[in-house]
Formats: sequence, structure tokens, C-alpha cells
Amino acid sequence: MVNYCIKFLLCIFFVTAGVSFAINYTDNQNDALKSDIVLEIVNTLPKKDTIIYTIVPRGVVLSIAQSEFFDNNSDVISEQGKYLLKYIADILKSFDNKCTIEAHTEEFINRENNFYSEDWEISIVRANKIADYIVKELRISGDRVFPIGFGKIMPFKNTVDDSSEFTNNRIDFVIFDYTASR
Repeated sequence: MVNYCIKFLLCIFFVTAGVSFAINYTDNQNDALKSDIVLEIVNTLPKKDTIIYTIVPRGVVLSIAQSEFFDNNSDVISEQGKYLLKYIADILKSFDNKCTIEAHTEEFINRENNFYSEDWEISIVRANKIADYIVKELRISGDRVFPIGFGKIMPFKNTVDDSSEFTNNRIDFVIFDYTASR
């Protein structure tokens, strides 16, 4: 009986040690990938106050003020926005990771002269238009890009300046450091 208990405890130890090692290895691998993604962002994108990145558990979030892509109440990507999207596509081409395009919009919608009556409606369309442009024009595979519109339900709080328009009117490109699927 004692022999059985010792064998059982040794099995648990080795299995637990193996799982722990695998998790640590994966975490270290993900941290290295996040560092590579950040380095690519820093080396590729222009330096602007309207562009920031954040390292989070799910990967790297590249946040860009939506004014870089759209005029108020518009869902047409500006030429300046297309220029920025080319750089973002170059970053995505450097990695095999999937990316969500999360549009956050908190702006006054002029309901008389606009097709959209709510912030979330225009944010969904903007996210889709960016995804379409990246897939169709910049040749990123459609199964790697997932557009989402949040409207104003997920505000971003900047600790430096909470009054900044950028905090709630932004496009987040979340580059995952793990395998994501629909």
C-alpha cells in the first residue's frame, strides 16, 4: 500500500511539473512574441500622439484615434487612414497572428443628415470597412481579421488626460499572441 501511494504521489509530481513547465514555456514564448510585435509597431508606424500600444494578456492592442481614419459622422476611410492601414497590414504580414479590429465611437450623431442613429451602428460599419480594406486592398487573409463595433460601451481611460477625444473615439487593432478562432 505504501509503495502504491509513493508511486501515485510521484506520478502527480511529474505530471504537475510537466504541466507547469509547459505553461511557463508558453508564457515565455508569448512574451517574446508580444515583444516582437511591439518592436514591429515601433519600427513601422509613424510617431504620433494619436497612436499608442498596450501589452495585455491577450496580445498587443494598437490604439489609433479614429480621426486618423474617419471624419465625424463619416464611414468613408480617409486617404490618411488608408496610408496608415498600409503600415498596419505590413505589421500583420510579419506575423501569422489573428487580429480584431475594434471600433469605439462616442460622438454626436447628426441624425438629420446621417444614416446612423446610434454610435454603435457607425462603429460596426467603420470596423467592417477597415477590415474589408485590409482584406481586399492590402491582401491580408479574411480568416485573420475580425471586425467588431462597440460604440461607446468600452471606454478607454487614459491616465494622463481623461478629457482627450482619443480615449473613446478610437480603432483598436488587437493582435493576439495565441491561436484565436471564430
